[in-house]
Amino acid sequence: MATIHLIQGFMGFGKTTLAKELAKKYNAKHFACDQVVLARYGRNPQNFEKAYREADDYIWQETAKLIQAGQDVILDYGFWDKETRRKVQEKASKLTPNVLWHQLICDIDIAKQRVLKRTQENPNELFIDENCFNKRLSLYEPITDDEHLNVEKHISG
Repeated sequence: MATIHLIQGFMGFGKTTLAKELAKKYNAKHFACDQVVLARYGRNPQNFEKAYREADDYIWQETAKLIQAGQDVILDYGFWDKETRRKVQEKASKLTPNVLWHQLICDIDIAKQRVLKRTQENPNELFIDENCFNKRLSLYEPITDDEHLNVEKHISG
């Protein structure tokens, strides 16, 4: 039975790097919502929330097809808050009983440096400045034991 691997962590934690490693390890299809948004709407979409919802819908449709076909899928989103994780766990569990969370742990200052450098050096990444990083950080909640998720922890440095 196929597995949905859910990558959890904040910006700059190394989610995509881990997702690519897991994709090779499990011969899985890797989806990153940011990459779908970038490909469809550009680096700085006018309505990011709408673009994100449309990309998310597409990814879940593809995920359902792949899981039915017996292929593992990796969703590289971040899943920053508890309520989002609850909903995603429920949604993923309807597709397969095999749902594995991969929680990345990283120093926030290192993560911020990575994001700012990536934004400055790579025009093929979503635009995230320090103000955006700091505002979004207030929305981030690491996974806690009371969520009762099947979690593997990964340290990123």
